[in-house]
Amino acid sequence: MSMDETKQELERLRKEVAALSQARREKGLERPPEEEDAGTAPHPAAADQATKSQLDELIKLLQDEIRDMPTITTVAVFALGILVGRFLR
Repeated sequence: MSMDETKQELERLRKEVAALSQARREKGLERPPEEEDAGTAPHPAAADQATKSQLDELIKLLQDEIRDMPTITTVAVFALGILVGRFLR
């Protein structure tokens, strides 16, 4: 694709997005950007806290699973993971 074709395609897609956004606004499914509240976006600290709590929960579940598994099975699964990782490189 040449640079001119890429620019034309980009312009065509921008027009299509604008038309679709306008159609959604007319149907009442989307507010125009100037009417959107700045306060509706989640606060970055809250998003970080949510991500951290999800990671903590996942780590706790993994630790519980590892504790419940017999030692030999855990080592075998770990070794299998290493082998598969090496083969996928």
